[in-house]
Amino acid sequence: MSESKIKRVITIITVLLFSAQFAVAQNCGQFVGAISGKKLTYVNLDTKGNSLGKISYTATKKNATTVVVHSEFTDKDGKPGPSGDTEMICDGDAIKVDMKSFVPASSMKQYNNMQITGDVKYMAYPLNLSVGQKLDDCTVTLDIGNGGQSMSAMQMDIINRMVEKEENVTTNAGSFDCYKITYDSTVKIKMIGIGIPLHIKVAEWFSPKLGRFIKSETYDKKSKLKGSTVLDAIN
Repeated sequence: MSESKIKRVITIITVLLFSAQFAVAQNCGQFVGAISGKKLTYVNLDTKGNSLGKISYTATKKNATTVVVHSEFTDKDGKPGPSGDTEMICDGDAIKVDMKSFVPASSMKQYNNMQITGDVKYMAYPLNLSVGQKLDDCTVTLDIGNGGQSMSAMQMDIINRMVEKEENVTTNAGSFDCYKITYDSTVKIKMIGIGIPLHIKVAEWFSPKLGRFIKSETYDKKSKLKGSTVLDAIN
């Protein structure tokens, strides 16, 4: 290959690499910019629409592709419950959400004064979602302890994730273009080596702009509605 052709190939590769890096920065910059500094407050509802409490997520920019999300739970009487920090990461292809944020609040209330630790596992939401798309399964195992002593372990498996349709959702926080995603979830809490699994079905309306769901509904294994979580305010 002649020197001129070699230089031309190097130039093309350099342009392609720069374009790819720019696309990642642009996509991730839009995501980080849209949620950094925002506080999203959700209300947990029973089957009759009565409030069971609230959970808020406050996002703070960590770097160009990552935000730290602080969560706080309060029950229906305003009593504070579990709180903690997780991360959301944009890698240019997907938004990755720490799976600890998917643990049902009802499962965590009893562990308010305990320490919850475990390896960080992420659930990915591709930036280019499409109807009919199958999404990756995920599993996370958390250790629940008190004073440095392990008390129990929680395992959560999320499988059969499917993008069902595009839909606009309106709540007290506004109107959002969403993708309806359904999946099956199993939560098992083991104490003294014994654990009874809780099987639920979930439908969530995911907003690519916010990188979070706008509304989520939970069903039992017979598809009976058990409750919902709805975005109530953005501050």
